[in-house]
Amino acid sequence: MYRELRDGKWSPVNDVVAAGTGGYTVRNSMVLGRDGRLHVLMRNHTRIEHVSAPWEKAWTAASWGEARGITADGAYYVALGVDSNNTLHAFWSQALVDDPQHPRPECPNCANLFYRRSSDGGLTWSAIVNLSHSSDGDNRPQVKVDRQDRIHVVWDQGEDWYAGAGTPKRGIYRRSDDGGKSWRPPVEFVVPDDAVQQTTLAVTPEGNPMVVYRTVTGKIYYQTSLDGGDTWAPPARLPGVVARDTIGNSLDQYSMESDSAGNVHLLMVGYLDTVVNPELRPPSLFHLTWNGTLWSAPETVMSNELYPEWPVLVVGGGNQLHAVWYTRNADDRLNSERARYRIWYSGRRVGAPATTPLPLFTPQPTAEPTVEATTVPTPTRTAVPASFAEIPPPDGPPRWETRSLSTIALALLPIGLMVAGLFLVRRLRQ
Repeated sequence: MYRELRDGKWSPVNDVVAAGTGGYTVRNSMVLGRDGRLHVLMRNHTRIEHVSAPWEKAWTAASWGEARGITADGAYYVALGVDSNNTLHAFWSQALVDDPQHPRPECPNCANLFYRRSSDGGLTWSAIVNLSHSSDGDNRPQVKVDRQDRIHVVWDQGEDWYAGAGTPKRGIYRRSDDGGKSWRPPVEFVVPDDAVQQTTLAVTPEGNPMVVYRTVTGKIYYQTSLDGGDTWAPPARLPGVVARDTIGNSLDQYSMESDSAGNVHLLMVGYLDTVVNPELRPPSLFHLTWNGTLWSAPETVMSNELYPEWPVLVVGGGNQLHAVWYTRNADDRLNSERARYRIWYSGRRVGAPATTPLPLFTPQPTAEPTVEATTVPTPTRTAVPASFAEIPPPDGPPRWETRSLSTIALALLPIGLMVAGLFLVRRLRQ
């Protein structure tokens, strides 16, 4: 479903893309490319597809192009980024079926995190790269592309909700300095005697990343980097708030963005740390700001009888905050099959300077070269059997083609004889 806020008014809701049945969670991610198109990754059935439309005509289904699959079945979480050259950077979690000889007992058949890129607007994509090579589950990716076109990505490692296995363990950060061709070693975010989840990413105008995450015990931490992500300050507690419980829903997330002045804005669901017995009341949606030194006091965006979840925050024009989230009531939050969700929007301006967006341009289509995965620590995998590896390449057309051609020729033979007979009769009559 699509609607847009233009000149202060919301358009009607319109159905623009049909994501098939079988995988009822769409899990989309959208960016505006330098080509003037809205690019979307969405979950259709159980695979991830790319679809796009001109931004000024996105309200109509006729403007959305053909959906193109970029993954196999078994994919779930997605994240999409775009750089100044209009290269799309796609990340997704996808289940790996365990090799019986090398099982993953803590997280059987759990997902790893994968990556592809496209430099021609989604027509072709690079080779698939496994960014995690993990024995655990890898989920909830978030991506940011800085002004130097470096790609920063974070995700959770440990639990895989989709596979129903594993337990939360740590957050992971990686960076690419060459447009996704290679990736720096992973950085782990861990807290002693606790487990990390809901890892959230922001990048300042200078290209310095910052993460916020929660633990399973409800504490919220942040970490900063002043050198682009090479080194990180130790974890520090986020003041004034605690995380909501995960009873009935471990699928929540936080969201962060930087404004033009370098302030980091966090949107999160939780409680004030002064609340007594928070499990007896719905959580609130809060906005907090990091000025490079201190966090602001929590600002309440929404607090009532509803349960807010899955907030998303973006900054437009350098100083305009746009927030969306959904809610369920107390009866429905433990029964998502009832599907009584509500979508909310709120926005405000902050004191940062206004900025002008980068101009749009018409990219020159170029096919994506094959990308080799960088070497990272990986569980042992079963090697290709020698009987397969030593098979020589085929000589000539595949056997099924020659069989098919023979079958087609036999099928057409009676028709050819009939046509020849009709031609002969016609000549005799003449």
